[in-house]
Amino acid sequence: MHPDLANLIELEKADREITRLSNEIASLPKHLAVIEGKLADINTRVQKAQDALKAQEATKRRHESDIQDLQQKISKFKAQTLDVKTNEQYKALLHEIEFAEAEIRKHEDQILEGMTATEALNTDLKNVNAELKAQTAENEKEKEAARALTAKDEKELTEWQAKRTTQRAAISSDALQLYDRVVKARKTAVAEAMTQQCTACHVMLRPQTWNEVKTNERFITCDSCSRILFYDPAHEPPPPEEKKPKKKKAKKEVEEATAEPGADESVPVV
Repeated sequence: MHPDLANLIELEKADREITRLSNEIASLPKHLAVIEGKLADINTRVQKAQDALKAQEATKRRHESDIQDLQQKISKFKAQTLDVKTNEQYKALLHEIEFAEAEIRKHEDQILEGMTATEALNTDLKNVNAELKAQTAENEKEKEAARALTAKDEKELTEWQAKRTTQRAAISSDALQLYDRVVKARKTAVAEAMTQQCTACHVMLRPQTWNEVKTNERFITCDSCSRILFYDPAHEPPPPEEKKPKKKKAKKEVEEATAEPGADESVPVV
């Protein structure tokens, strides 16, 4: 194989790994932002549940205060009934007492409804706090894994960058210029040729080009995508098995199978 071609294949491997590792390292902060977003959403739900409970408690206190005020009014109205002079005044005070008692019942009903709502809110808060605890533990686990993966990727990236520098130094300037030009246009510059095709763009190669590529003795580029082609006979699939022809029946067997019944029997003389 042409030495520059062999080095370009290795350079392509290095560039692919550098791209992969760089992309993975760049994606990790985004992944961490996503899991932090999940935790923030749960924290928001916890805060809303706590605020709802506080609001419910404030509403309960307001109803209790209103009930206390109404009870004081009832006590005042009952005291006034002892001093009324006319039946109309007495009836008016009784009406006020009944109205206040009806209002007290309304407030008590609302307090009972609030207690049911508070119970449901407490259950929701308990559940969301459990979810928050689980998500917090999961976040810490994922962040630790992300930190470990980042450290591993950065170490490998440094090693591949060193390999890339070594590979580029071993390649002739003309071959390197061709490689860089194709990379700029196609992202990748080297492609394996297999079954008379460029494996990058899947375009068939002309027979002459295919034969030249199989030698690996000089640079051949794909007419379609301009990538530098190489051939590895180890990757060439085996040729299809030839079908064995069916055996012909013996002539005698054919004749016997096609002969009319009784054709060979002798006709007796009468």
